[in-house]
Amino acid sequence: MIKRYAPGYLVIILSLIVFLIIIGSIRYVDARIAVSVMNFLRSIKSLHKATDNIPDILPHLVGTGTVLMWVIYLYRLHKKKRDAETQFLLLSATALPAAYLLKMFFQFTFGRTSTRSWLIEGRPLMFNWFHGINNGCFPSGHMTVFAAFGTAILLYYPKYRQPVLILLSLLGIALIATDYHFLSDVIAGAYLGAITTYSLWYMFGRGKVKI
Repeated sequence: MIKRYAPGYLVIILSLIVFLIIIGSIRYVDARIAVSVMNFLRSIKSLHKATDNIPDILPHLVGTGTVLMWVIYLYRLHKKKRDAETQFLLLSATALPAAYLLKMFFQFTFGRTSTRSWLIEGRPLMFNWFHGINNGCFPSGHMTVFAAFGTAILLYYPKYRQPVLILLSLLGIALIATDYHFLSDVIAGAYLGAITTYSLWYMFGRGKVKI
């Protein structure tokens, strides 16, 4: 039995730090990175074409992954297997759709102009509160969902910490390098996904995980 406990004040402090980093990124970094990336993409026509209109399969991944994990979880319960893998499946199957719904809510709430809408379509770069149905990009949905799943892996299988963090970092870089998200979108998505899974894990296990 391994006990993991993070006092509430530490979560508050971490949230404040992340908030300040996001504000700083929005104020000083986001636009500069986005413009530089777009200039680079436009300088290589094949690369610009390859990164244009990449299909969004995130809803399908979340739906398929959620159903599959719930099926496996219920099967293991039926077989009376209540081990770490079963707990991991429960957490992941709950965290994925929860993270996806939260990203939809926050994208609608903040209504931030997407990188490409600003750079290509010439829309004003702003937070259009409660008008982000088709335009909101803050936080990044892909980063939110994959960070949620990655956090579940870290909680139950810490030995995979390095590959998980590397893959999440590469995802964040890819989202920025294709100009589909600002840096702050990625940071906010990573934190939202992580805190969503952590909150669910703490509720389900009361800070206790069987390894």
